[in-house]
Amino acid sequence: MSFLYSLLLKLFYPTSVALMLLLASAFARARKRLSRACFWLGIGVIFVCGNGWLVGTLAKNLEWRYLPLVPVPEADAILVLSGGILGRIPPRPTVEVADAGDRVIYGAYLYRQHKAPRIICTGNVATGGVAPRPAAQDMAEFLEMLGVGREAIITEIESENTHEHAKNLYPLLQRQHIKRVLLVTSAMHMPRSVATFRRLCPEVQFIPAPTDFRCTQSSPTAWYRGLTGFIPTPSHLVGFSEVMHEYLGMAYYSMRGWM
Repeated sequence: MSFLYSLLLKLFYPTSVALMLLLASAFARARKRLSRACFWLGIGVIFVCGNGWLVGTLAKNLEWRYLPLVPVPEADAILVLSGGILGRIPPRPTVEVADAGDRVIYGAYLYRQHKAPRIICTGNVATGGVAPRPAAQDMAEFLEMLGVGREAIITEIESENTHEHAKNLYPLLQRQHIKRVLLVTSAMHMPRSVATFRRLCPEVQFIPAPTDFRCTQSSPTAWYRGLTGFIPTPSHLVGFSEVMHEYLGMAYYSMRGWM
């Protein structure tokens, strides 16, 4: 079911929608009006979804809902959700950091700041994926590279998505008598994550500790540089896909009663 959900979600990505419309335009050449409509709709999807201003506004609405607390309070454990770590697969000499790798780095930072005595890494292989070992084990290895002692790391290796993270971790948190948790994930993912954990782990206090911010305070720049936001670049389309993933994920989780 989770793999089907992931597959269907990707079909709604702007590049997928635009490609389907352009293909429909080609196959409908005999019906000129329909063909032209599909063609211009496909072009419109690229220009609208590739608008950097729109992507930034939608992303900021998610990321700035939970801003970092100053100072970050202490807790019983730091929980780092999977994402952003690449496995030690040849020719990589060790595990490596991807885009969301700030999660693990920030978790190690909070640990070294003595915000909690333990770090919990959660995550199996991503939905529908294949890997030599669960993501949580790669995260644990990377934490050790950053100086976190193995005895301070707890791994949960069965979960493939945010709902399963919360569902599978609740018994573990109860067994470990953990009542107060610093929840570390990407800022864009935080609204869905914190709502899910608070719903499915009612006896545990989850304190948002976001990282991996895409939208930051603007620095002064020449006015004409902002005009590039209208250009549909690959990075803007990727950004829109990530933002859409979260909004649709929140709608789906709400519908299922998971948040």
